[in-house]
Amino acid sequence: MNLAPVILFVYNRPWHTEQTLNALMLNKYANKSVLYIYCDGPKPNAPIEEINKISEVRQIVRKKKWCKEIVIIERDENLGLFKNVIDGITTIVNKYGNIIVLEDDLISSPYFLTYCNEGLEMYKKEQNVYSINAFQFPLETNRVDTFLSPLATSSWGWATWKDRWNILDISIKNKEQIQNHFFLKSRFNFADYDYAAMLNNPKSWAIKWYYSVFLRNGLGLFPTKPLITNIGLDGSGENCGTETVYSTLMSSKMVLSKKEVIDIDFYELMLNYFTKTDSITSKKRKKNSIYSLKYYIKRMLKF
Repeated sequence: MNLAPVILFVYNRPWHTEQTLNALMLNKYANKSVLYIYCDGPKPNAPIEEINKISEVRQIVRKKKWCKEIVIIERDENLGLFKNVIDGITTIVNKYGNIIVLEDDLISSPYFLTYCNEGLEMYKKEQNVYSINAFQFPLETNRVDTFLSPLATSSWGWATWKDRWNILDISIKNKEQIQNHFFLKSRFNFADYDYAAMLNNPKSWAIKWYYSVFLRNGLGLFPTKPLITNIGLDGSGENCGTETVYSTLMSSKMVLSKKEVIDIDFYELMLNYFTKTDSITSKKRKKNSIYSLKYYIKRMLKF
């Protein structure tokens, strides 16, 4: 299998970065993969505490041989997550043809790289599938497999191809039409999750990726159990509060079989999870869905 390069975006969180790299190093294909690490630079007039953290992160990424080959790109100044991510992904995916993307607060299952690489290979010719996504909310199911979803993108551990990524449209010229038309807005949102409101954030790369795929009615592959968990919602991020993520990583290989249609049964589970009304979900799930909305919004708004 032609392994996709891995790209990791880091900034000023030394502990989170090291946990992310330690988990990545335990992946089956880590010792056969190329890892690109993009280190964002300090903001103008950054305090000495921030400078020190950025420096510590840059020391950590050089601490071990996390993958077969490591290429480190250090920004001289702060680009912010939006510019850093778009530039980094575009550069590497155009070079290799596909890519696996991580950020500095994502802990991966030992089978994360296996899942992403197998998904990239399995769906590379399916032009309506735009991404291979590794995160999943803790839904109440015993199923251990994958499914196709109209919620096509996620920013918590994912992979894509050059021809899919190159459709990215950062202009979002149809923003007002989507926000002001009831049915367009309902179609753009995901149950009670207000994606349309996020179109107002000019610094979110993730909403622009979602928007670009939405225009093409694209699909994304998801696992029924998570292969990624987030450790960054602890107050350490610039736009994240303090919360707890309820997810247990898959401890065994996710077996992939090619899907041809949307899985309505599992798609309904996800919609219910993102619905805050008791008529569809229990009080417990209602509480958890509100938490999950907070996690996703905070993560997507990070820059």
